[in-house]
Amino acid sequence: MPRTLTWTCVLLAGLTAPAPAADPEASPVLRIERWIEGGGRLDWSRQGEWLAYDKAGEDGRYDIYITSTDLLAERCLTCEMYALRKDNAMNPVWHPAGERLIVQVQSRPKRLKFIADPLQLLTPDRAVHSELYDIDRRGKHFTLLTRFGDNGTAVLDPHFAFDGERLLWSERVKARKGRYGAWQLRSARFQVGRTGIPKLRRIQSYPVPTDALIVPQGYTPDDRGALVAANFEPGQSPDTLDLYRIRFDGGEPERLTHTRGGAEEYVRLSPTGRHLAFTSNAEIRGTEPGQSVPPTARRELWLMDADGSNKRRLTFFNDPPSDHSLGHTYVGDLAWSPRGDQIAVHVMWGSEDGGRPREAVYRIDLVSSFRR
Repeated sequence: MPRTLTWTCVLLAGLTAPAPAADPEASPVLRIERWIEGGGRLDWSRQGEWLAYDKAGEDGRYDIYITSTDLLAERCLTCEMYALRKDNAMNPVWHPAGERLIVQVQSRPKRLKFIADPLQLLTPDRAVHSELYDIDRRGKHFTLLTRFGDNGTAVLDPHFAFDGERLLWSERVKARKGRYGAWQLRSARFQVGRTGIPKLRRIQSYPVPTDALIVPQGYTPDDRGALVAANFEPGQSPDTLDLYRIRFDGGEPERLTHTRGGAEEYVRLSPTGRHLAFTSNAEIRGTEPGQSVPPTARRELWLMDADGSNKRRLTFFNDPPSDHSLGHTYVGDLAWSPRGDQIAVHVMWGSEDGGRPREAVYRIDLVSSFRR
């Protein structure tokens, strides 16, 4: 989801599979707190006042919520929308101005069995039968932006450009190609007319070297390219993605990481430009019986310097000796606070009765040196 900082082309060039920090006692974490019970995929407004997230209701469907950061003004934007009564509304992203969001709406989640299995929504399958909608912060205006139809296409993980004038997403173009299909990176101009109705115009596609899964990570700071997670390498599994930089004016994708069988999909730059927060399955050892989150889905939150050095693990949800241990745990979507001294993360872990996994947004408070 969009971030507010500038960075140079070399910031991510040194990223490799994480290694232990030289001084494990030098953790920048002040505290880890369960912040929003039930919260899922999320974004933090650039103004710093609002969080947007999806949350499952009693029927298992996801709706879009926003709340003030003091948690005193939570409200659901989609719960009362009759047209979405059978759909998943999820994966919100704030426009830089803070007055509207783009959300991903998935039809037929019950038929897809995603209501019974939220773990499927941690994979690219969350894009199946999805469209992109615009919704204002008050939940009064809701506009369909895409019409991909019922031909097996799917849309995944929208991101606004830093200037707010373009929207980025990936679209599945071949449903029967590999485990998740073949994907194409798209962008379009985001325009709001005199009547206040938003539209996507001049949709563009960007060539990639091979059929692959492409998960957008956001625009580059100059808005002339994109960061993506993808499996472009020969024989690379769609479950072990690397990070690439793609320039919209052409050329081969620039490979930024070499996971070597690891899994580092989410990565976000801090507001100061000095650090990168990312999720990884590195250093997670052993398994526990009776866990509803499978071993392959386990992740933790990590931090590194912008040049790829000084990698430090911030969370230990998967470690039984830890005070924050939750058993098998997934850490996914994340967002920095605009000040840079907090990180909000989507966490999923197994329920005590072995039923539907639990979800929450956790807040990681960092030392003051991270403050912008």
